[in-house]
Amino acid sequence: MTMPLSAFAEIADRYEGFIFDVWGTLYDGGNAFPEALETVRALAGMDKKILVLSNSPRIPAIVGERLTGIGFDLAWFSEIVTSGGMVADIVGGRRDAEAAALGERVLWLGRGRFPDTVPDGSFTVVESVEDADWILNAGPDGPDSRLEDYESQLSGSVARHLPMICANPDKSVIHGGARHICAGAMAERYEVMGGTVRYFGKPYPEIFGRCLDRIGLPAERVLVVGDNLETDILGANRTGIDSLLLGCGIHAAALAETADVGEGLDALATSHGARPTYFSEVLAW
Repeated sequence: MTMPLSAFAEIADRYEGFIFDVWGTLYDGGNAFPEALETVRALAGMDKKILVLSNSPRIPAIVGERLTGIGFDLAWFSEIVTSGGMVADIVGGRRDAEAAALGERVLWLGRGRFPDTVPDGSFTVVESVEDADWILNAGPDGPDSRLEDYESQLSGSVARHLPMICANPDKSVIHGGARHICAGAMAERYEVMGGTVRYFGKPYPEIFGRCLDRIGLPAERVLVVGDNLETDILGANRTGIDSLLLGCGIHAAALAETADVGEGLDALATSHGARPTYFSEVLAW
């Protein structure tokens, strides 16, 4: 049963470590949520361990620059972990058998927006499906890109049996009130067409395991805070970590369609196969 919260302070003493999502949790894609700033600052003042976990296809340093630019102090955080950072490390460094088996030539979707998902020189970037050994899916080329824009590249890649690495499992984000597709939507379409995809990021246990290792606490002493049932909450469920779902993010429109928020949340949780420990409309201390 999900417990409703009116203030984050109600549960702050129950946990020693906190893992925060970024987009939809700490900021809206442009500016920090003032209440989120206050909450993180308060936790830091209590000497809690705080880690940022983002499905951004960018490396942690870039996400850190963004956070400082909107008012967060990096000294508050133990570490920043990103899906892009894991790709840069594991795929860029060929650190496991699957990464080592990838060919030299990569078709890099979204390189113009996300230029650091693998280190320069680790692979040869090509411009056509016909020249590629595999696909790096960092996301769409622009915020207004549509899934249909990639249909030809995806179908051609399926025909050539090219493996795909997805550096952001998020399917969409809300920015300025509009929904924009992310790499996860492109990867999902690729799988539907018959392609194979390896995902890095939430909700997959590999990245949550990395977070627990970096924060240095067992799962039962940590809380995940995010706005997405499909990534933040499902990943927490799979790893045995308590979680707080915020209603102001990706699910805001769906929750607004029901007169009873509890019933709407229950229906959403059931449909996504993920259930948060707590629910709050916003992240407020």
